[in-house]
Amino acid sequence: MKKFLLILLAAFFSLTLIGAEYAVRITKGGEAVSNEFWITREEIEQAFSATVANAASQGIILDPYFDSYFTPSELGLKTMIIPYIVDEKLIDYFAWESNLIPSEEEIDAETDSMMEMYTSSPDMVEQIEAIYGSMDAFRSEIRNYVSDALKAELVQESVAPLNDDALAAYFEEFKTEIKNQFETIRARHILVTEEATATELMDRINSGEITFAEAALQFSIDSSTAANGGELGSIVRGQTVPEFEEAILAAPIGELYGPVQSEFGYHLIIVEERNEINSLEDVVNSASYNDFVSGYQNDTYNRWIESYIEENEFDYEILDNELLFYNEYAKAKATEETANEFFVEIASGIFGDGTSSEASLMEYAAFIELSEMLGFTDSPDYETAIRNLFEAGEKRGMIVQKMYDLDSENPEVAAAYYNALLEELENTFMNQDLLQQQLSSYGQSFVDYVFNTIGEIESGLTSVLEKEISDGLRADVLYILIRNNSLSLELDYSPDWRKEKLNQRLGYLEALIQVEPSEAAQTEIESIISELEQIEAEAETPAATE
Repeated sequence: MKKFLLILLAAFFSLTLIGAEYAVRITKGGEAVSNEFWITREEIEQAFSATVANAASQGIILDPYFDSYFTPSELGLKTMIIPYIVDEKLIDYFAWESNLIPSEEEIDAETDSMMEMYTSSPDMVEQIEAIYGSMDAFRSEIRNYVSDALKAELVQESVAPLNDDALAAYFEEFKTEIKNQFETIRARHILVTEEATATELMDRINSGEITFAEAALQFSIDSSTAANGGELGSIVRGQTVPEFEEAILAAPIGELYGPVQSEFGYHLIIVEERNEINSLEDVVNSASYNDFVSGYQNDTYNRWIESYIEENEFDYEILDNELLFYNEYAKAKATEETANEFFVEIASGIFGDGTSSEASLMEYAAFIELSEMLGFTDSPDYETAIRNLFEAGEKRGMIVQKMYDLDSENPEVAAAYYNALLEELENTFMNQDLLQQQLSSYGQSFVDYVFNTIGEIESGLTSVLEKEISDGLRADVLYILIRNNSLSLELDYSPDWRKEKLNQRLGYLEALIQVEPSEAAQTEIESIISELEQIEAEAETPAATE
């Protein structure tokens, strides 16, 4: 089931549908509903852009054509988004047929309230006008948002009301699951390898010869808790091995309990607190109440939407040819038999008449991916498909690597390949959170990878410049080298490193103005010469002082 909060289901698609291009048609009982509930191409692009931006912030870059084991392609993501937007549209449909539409007066009142908040200072007004063009345009956006938010609240109250009766009924229906999720136990333990050792320690603790904390520090083989007196923190069901869980559920509060055998050894246990959930009141009085309410809203909505779809026989039909092709292709990959059938079909369409000029980019990608899946990479058509997709499509992602594997000596291919390597590094360094995560996870190996990649790009593109290439490609290669050089300058601020890299940069810029003269490049050349002179002067200063 799809997991997202109903409270967040306020429609974020407030586009005017007049003259819109529809990508998906919603049907009810086999008949199309009014097209105001259909999905436009722009709505899919809007949701897609937001999802891609979120993925990029986590260092995830989608390939334009090829799915991978961990991530879908860009087109694959768009087809994955469709069911979620369909649910949004069904919320709108339910609100319409159930008359759960906020009044114009309610919308205006809430809009006025929000406008007062956003226009409380002249600086804020100035920023709004700069972004939206006018306050009227901004108010229109706010009003659309308010309308959708109020409608979502009405739908939420209808399908997942927040009242005692509804919450109590939900608690009783899912009592076991709720107990497992929200009951917590705070305990300490001492872990040893021998039962005799555990029994001896238990006697010494009970006699007062040694405290539990002292015994944990001296004898527990659980190094992660020994220094803290065996403190395990807050434990929920399912978090520990069965024997240990059974013991902490049975042990009297505050009393030494054990020895308890598990796969790790023998435990002595003190349960300090056990927060049991036996009634709705227990949940209300716990720190987990908000999580419980969120779970209720999620589960109730999910069950309702499934029932609503089934009872009304809602479905959708993809109208966009590219999305429809991908959807059929994704289904065909499920088995080798269907993959073979689909492969034959698209191969006939692309190469059957001796020409591939009319094939779409996705058809090439599907042919390439199925060739690899089915073991047909020895076919000359496989290489042709790679070359055609590289020439006609975007020069990024897996197609660049595939093309480089085929023709690494081709200057244009090499330029695209090294540019892709550089973009990967640039994306990492532009995202400080991602950069710190890489450094934390991989340490020196990541640093070595960065330096090695920068060196590989520098060496590979320098070789490209030695070949007979057009002025346009030469300029492109030099721009890539200059970007690569900018990154290398950020990695080390020592005078010798900076001098070496500035001299390289100077050479790139001097070569660039030969094929693409510009004042900006000339100005930077003069700036670099000045900085190099300063570095030389600073290097000579100690000797002069002596």
